Order: sequence, then structure tokens, then C-alpha cells
Amino acid sequence: MKLRFLWTIVLFLSLSATSAFAQEGSGSVLGGIRTPLFLGGALGFGSGTGVGASQGLGLRQIEPMIGVWYPGLGFLRVGYGFYDYQEDSDDDKYEIEHSNFDVELGVHAWSLFYITGSYSRAKELSDLGDIAWNEWGAGFGSVVHIFTTSMLFAEISYRWVLDHYDPFMGKGVSGTRLQFNMGFAAYVF
Repeated sequence: MKLRFLWTIVLFLSLSATSAFAQEGSGSVLGGIRTPLFLGGALGFGSGTGVGASQGLGLRQIEPMIGVWYPGLGFLRVGYGFYDYQEDSDDDKYEIEHSNFDVELGVHAWSLFYITGSYSRAKELSDLGDIAWNEWGAGFGSVVHIFTTSMLFAEISYRWVLDHYDPFMGKGVSGTRLQFNMGFAAYVF
């Protein structure tokens, strides 16, 4: 299944690059952008990281990303988010390294407004135990163009956290959460 998913991503990126170069002369489809390839980053705020309920609200990840984004059509982006925090357990403090690999697909529904679907593989590493789990999400967002080659975006998504064992709580955890992302993207020429 993973191999099939990776081949689908490679095929999509290849077709995107090919069509961008084929339409380079017209300039109107991409608004003067030579390729739809972009680099960017986002700050993710949310209602927890998927481990326990004690995280509260706040910054949950800093995520550099890369992908393809056709203005007015849609995007596919891949990011690697990370965030470290401390957890108290039985008079000890543990440093926890949180990371997640995100794949997000978005379709512009109306002008600068878009809807998204996402998959995340999250991990937390600590002396108490290592945890890994999957999250699926759906959401919406909007962009604000800055010049012709860069943009700001804001989006909110509802995440389904799949069942996993939490060593801090000593039991299996699953549920849902909200995540708000604010970020930027710049097209690469």
C-alpha cells in the first residue's frame, strides 16, 4: 500500500511539472509562474498532540513544506513538523520530541477559498516510551497573494486521531481534535 501511494505522488508531481513546462509560453494559466513548485512553512496551533488530554491549546508544530500549488485549482504538499515539550509524570520531568509527517491535498472550491484532506504520521520520543499514531483530517482555508510569486495562507482542520497506547496515561487513546495552521509559500523558479 505504501509503495502504491508513493508511486501515485511521484506520478502526480511528474505530470504537474510536465504540464507546467508545456504551458510556460501562455503564462495566463499560472499567472506568470513558470512552475507550480513551492517551498513554505506553517505554524500549527491545536487542541493537543494526540497524546493525552493535558496538552491544552497552543503551538503544536513548526512545519517546513514543499509541494505543487496551481493557483485557483489545487495543491499537493508534503511537510515535516516538529515540536518539543515537557511532561510531568511521578515527580519526574520528561523531554518529549514530537514530530509528524504530513501529506495534504487541497482543491480550490471558490476563488481563494479551498478545502483540504490530510494524512499525518505522528511520533513522540521520550525516556518514558515512544509513541506513533496516524491522523486523518478534513478542513478548509484561504490564501492571500503577496506579489505574484508568494502567498500567506490560513486553514483550520478537524483531525481524527486513531487508537494508540499512551504511556503517560497508561491506556489506549483515540479521538478528535482541531488544528489551525498559519503559513507562507513561495514559488520556486
